Amino acid sequence: TKYEQLEYVSRKSYHIKCNWKVFVDNYLDGGYHVPIAHKQLGSILNLNEYKTVIDHPKTSVQYCTGSQRTEGNVIFAFIYPNLMINRYGPFMDTNLVEPIDERNCVVHMDYYYCPKSTTKEVEEKSQKDSEVVQGEDIYLCENVQIGLESQAYNSGRYVPTVEHAMHDFHTTLFDQLEHYYNNHVK
Repeated sequence: TKYEQLEYVSRKSYHIKCNWKVFVDNYLDGGYHVPIAHKQLGSILNLNEYKTVIDHPKTSVQYCTGSQRTEGNVIFAFIYPNLMINRYGPFMDTNLVEPIDERNCVVHMDYYYCPKSTTKEVEEKSQKDSEVVQGEDIYLCENVQIGLESQAYNSGRYVPTVEHAMHDFHTTLFDQLEHYYNNHVK
């Protein structure tokens, strides 16, 4: 489906009790959590083919093939610092992550579909399926936030085979913060 054929459907906003960077990290983990946290989503993706590509500064693309329902490729694109674009067959959604404070963010999801390629009923099912995934991610992110604030938290290493995009996000953010500090705080 070409993006020009997509029509806007609706917006749904989610208030999440986590730092905006926690939500971004969850998105950028290279599909690492999908088989465990998103069983329904994982069942329509070929996770053995999941790849992450970082070809341009401040962008990453994660992709794999999917079931017939997704019409082939599934693409999860990230544009630094807080925009995600998800394409799967005749559907697309965008996620804009709005930081509120150090423990809260709002994720605005805009849904699109191609009426020439699918029915309204299928579009509504896809949106409901997306809402299930969002609920699962909200649960994960809010619990990660709790863990980050606990005395037991200790940072760990990246999973080198899958967390390329997350590492790139952290490196870019660090570079920007360091640049700001060196030019405005010192």
